[in-house]
Amino acid sequence: MGRTPKPLTILCHPDIAAWEEVQGLAAQGHAIWTAGSQLLDPESLSKFDLILHPKAWRMDPAHRKYLKLAVDAARKLRYPKEK
Repeated sequence: MGRTPKPLTILCHPDIAAWEEVQGLAAQGHAIWTAGSQLLDPESLSKFDLILHPKAWRMDPAHRKYLKLAVDAARKLRYPKEK
């Protein structure tokens, strides 16, 4: 895998940062940052091109049609069905 000419700044949850795919992105030259449970203010989050977290959702106009799916998935995570 070669180095990318257009690296991204990526914030990852520590569990996701250990993934093989994320390590591959780091090897390509992307900047991988990890964050634990500390809360980051919106101003500091804006410096990241991508945020990888089990509960993170990115919504911009291009993803507008997926809003209902995002809400449904978030509800399933927040309120899992009892078995």
